[in-house]
Amino acid sequence: MGTSLLVFLVILNFSIPQVAKRSADFRQGQLENAIFTEDLPLLSEALDAKADPNHVIAMSPMRLQALGEISHRLGHYFAEETKATPLMIAAALGKRDVCETLLRSGAVRYQASAWGWVPAQYAAKCGYPELAQTLFDSDPLAANYQLVITITGQTVVLYKNGVPIVTGKISTGRKGYDTPQGRYLVTDKERSRRSSLYKVPMPYFLRLSFGEYGIHQGYNPGRPASHGCIRVGTEEVAKAIYEQTPIGTLVTIQ
Repeated sequence: MGTSLLVFLVILNFSIPQVAKRSADFRQGQLENAIFTEDLPLLSEALDAKADPNHVIAMSPMRLQALGEISHRLGHYFAEETKATPLMIAAALGKRDVCETLLRSGAVRYQASAWGWVPAQYAAKCGYPELAQTLFDSDPLAANYQLVITITGQTVVLYKNGVPIVTGKISTGRKGYDTPQGRYLVTDKERSRRSSLYKVPMPYFLRLSFGEYGIHQGYNPGRPASHGCIRVGTEEVAKAIYEQTPIGTLVTIQ
C-alpha cells in the first residue's frame, strides 16, 4: 500500500467520527433551539435526524437570562440545574405541542431533575396545570371535575360536569400567610396527614400542584386563619371532597 493512500485512510478513519459527532451536536443544538423558540418544524427535523429527546440541556448564561426575563421563578428553578431535559424545559414554559412531540419521540415522562422534580412538577409549579395533568398519572375521571376556592366568600365548591356536588365553608390563609390565588391541580391525597412544620393533624389532605399548600379538614373560625392551606371546617365536607375528587382535578383559587 502506498504511503499517500495509507495517510488518506488514517485521516478518513479519524475524520468520520469527528464529522458524525459534529452532526450529532448540530442536531442536538437544533432541538434545544426549537424548544426555546417553540419551532415545531425545526423540532421535528431534529428528532427525525435522531437528536436525543432526553439529552441534558446545558443552561448557558444566555439561556438563563432568557428564562429569567420570562419569569423570575424560571430563572431560579434552572439557575443551578444540571439535569434539565428538553421535556422539563418545555413543561416549565407551558409548551404543550412541544411536550407532545417530545413524548412521541421517546422523551422520558418521569426523568428527575437535580431538584428531584419530574416534568409534570415544572408545568404545575409554573402555572400550567392542564399541561401538568397530561404529564403524570392523572385519573381519567379528573376531566369531569373542578374545585373552586373563593377567598372573599371563604367557600369551596366541588363541581362534576359543571354541577356543584359538594359545598362548604373554609378558612384560608391569614394576613402574612395568604393563600396564593391561581390555578392548580390535585397531585396527591392522604387520608391521614400531620404537618411536619406545625405538628398538627391535617386529615383528608389534597395536595395542590406538588407544593406545600393543600385542602384538608381543620379549625375554621369563620375567617382566614390558616398558614396558607385551605381548611375545611366539617369532617363531613372534608371527607366528601377527599373521596370524590380524583387525582388530577383542576383547582381554581380566586
